[in-house]
Amino acid sequence: MGLFNYIIEFMAKVIFEYDINQDAQNIFRVITTEPIFDKDNIKRVLGKLDADLIAKVKKENDANNQKIIIGDYLKDFYLKNKALIDSKIISFGEKWEKINQVYFERLSFLLNVKIEENISYKAYLTSAGSCPFNVSEKWFMVRITDEEVNNVAVHEIMHIEFIRAYGYFCKNLGLSPKQFGDLKEGLTVLLNEEMGDILARPDYGYEEHQLIRQKIKEIWHEKKDIRYLIEQMVKFL
Repeated sequence: MGLFNYIIEFMAKVIFEYDINQDAQNIFRVITTEPIFDKDNIKRVLGKLDADLIAKVKKENDANNQKIIIGDYLKDFYLKNKALIDSKIISFGEKWEKINQVYFERLSFLLNVKIEENISYKAYLTSAGSCPFNVSEKWFMVRITDEEVNNVAVHEIMHIEFIRAYGYFCKNLGLSPKQFGDLKEGLTVLLNEEMGDILARPDYGYEEHQLIRQKIKEIWHEKKDIRYLIEQMVKFL
């Protein structure tokens, strides 16, 4: 029993929580800026945000006033939905715990990196449809409205660890920021190859990356070596 407790305590983990300021920043971002990928699909990034909120924010030209509108909306939203948010935090955590250990073991193999055993990632719940991530602070977002967030978590954590491990490597190989972004998104196709049995659904990726994802699969089947894969993809891109 003591050994089991030790393993759990020092194992990589994901902590789900709600932070009204993080949610507000994300809502402001999706309403006021153009999406990086799948630019024609505005509904995707907005998700199930209240239509009246979106209209009020877009009608206002001053950024500070836009943030005030969002902040006031979220204060009321949180009061009305606290029970739902609390239950989602619990259910998301319980579902993630079932795949936590096997996910990090396979991610370590896939990226050929050592995942710190005591590392923690924050998964902030958001009201918006788009789920950003932060590499240096090791956090990402998941949608409150989702029933299953494991796919989002495995996708975003892979982004974080890939950038940490290979960001400078790719830059030194000559990839532009856009090419690196395309490669980063395309690489999530490998989640289907190595983790299909623990995903709730396949990782589909964006429409503009389907050719890249197919090429990545071909190279991976040829040789399961991430550095070799990156080097080959640099030539392809």
